[in-house]
Amino acid sequence: MKSAHVLVWFRRNLRLHDNAALNAAVASGLPIACVWISQRPSENHNPRQSLFHYQAAQELHTRLAAHYIPLYAVTSDEDLLPLAAALNAHTVITDEAYTEAEICQDNHLWHNLDRAGIALQHANDRGILAKAPLMDANGLPYTDFAAYKQAWLQAYSGQRPSETELPVQTGQNVPLFPAHTGAVLPAYQQGGETAALTQWHAFKQNLVHYPITQNFPARKNTSLLNAYLSAGCISPRLLAAEGLANRHFEWLDKLIFRDYCYQLAYHRRLPETTDAAPVREYWRNGRTGVPIIDASIRSLEATGHLHPVLQQLCAHYFCHALNLDPNQGIAWTASVQTGTDPALNQANWHLAAQDTATVRYAHRSHQIDPDGSYIRSYLPELAHLPSTLIHTPWAAADDIDTHGYPFPKAV
Repeated sequence: MKSAHVLVWFRRNLRLHDNAALNAAVASGLPIACVWISQRPSENHNPRQSLFHYQAAQELHTRLAAHYIPLYAVTSDEDLLPLAAALNAHTVITDEAYTEAEICQDNHLWHNLDRAGIALQHANDRGILAKAPLMDANGLPYTDFAAYKQAWLQAYSGQRPSETELPVQTGQNVPLFPAHTGAVLPAYQQGGETAALTQWHAFKQNLVHYPITQNFPARKNTSLLNAYLSAGCISPRLLAAEGLANRHFEWLDKLIFRDYCYQLAYHRRLPETTDAAPVREYWRNGRTGVPIIDASIRSLEATGHLHPVLQQLCAHYFCHALNLDPNQGIAWTASVQTGTDPALNQANWHLAAQDTATVRYAHRSHQIDPDGSYIRSYLPELAHLPSTLIHTPWAAADDIDTHGYPFPKAV
């Protein structure tokens, strides 16, 4: 009989450094095998993200193969149990899930594995703090970020990420990694742990300027780590430890908010996506008539990436100016953003829907893109307008040709 194994299931923890699931497998003392499922049923169809995750898994395969640790690539959840059985797996270890859809799938899989005598074990690899450690005085989850942040800071000890040396498993059969068969669209970033660490080290050089320049999309001084965090190519524990050690508190706030979004999803404090109907054509085509919104939409469609300030502004416009269902926004973002994460995506859109503050979109546009350089990058029909008009081309009336750019649907 084949010797007993432990099977590590890589999901949104596609890295070797500070990987709690992999560390638990090493600690078991059993031979290790790994698996990656290319298309999970909870994932929206998103060609960019599929390629990004494939690239990350492909790099993992190469790095694990150097230790003779096999990484199998399968296409669906249904393939997991037969593989575990064929490997005589004692346990399947994977990263913790947070959204209702993924937890339901895990429960279904757990029952199937349990019937086969195989344990399903979870490890905290997506958040900084483990699942559900923070509750208010009434024993309920926080729904106010300021209160959650204070509790988070009190609970966080600044612990360093874990390090485990992988064993060299000579004699193991290492399968070839399959070729990518999906669509290949223009991508803003390359997937993988190496690219993630390179991006992080580049961003660290400018972190001192982050509090000043973070809200100006044209300056490109955000971390650009969203896609890597979403796929788990870099550890949020690593980023939090370095951010705290170097007193980069505004950057640390972003990581705390990410944990907050996970808790909102886990405790069902936000409604699940129920309506995936296509959003209105003028939104999808970047023709709402509000330049900063349209430039953002076209940027996201073209690159799979959008500056966080613009994400917030677009979500607010979608929910309040256009009065559209945030669930449609959730579904649309999930289909185009390389770094979409179900828990964070739901939280960002529903928090935008709950934000009833009045936003003057043209005024905000002047603030975050003063000279209009970001707008010009994505709206060539307005590139000739001066900075005094590019945010509000409707103010030019018939005096300047706007090449068919529409009047705003709502402001």
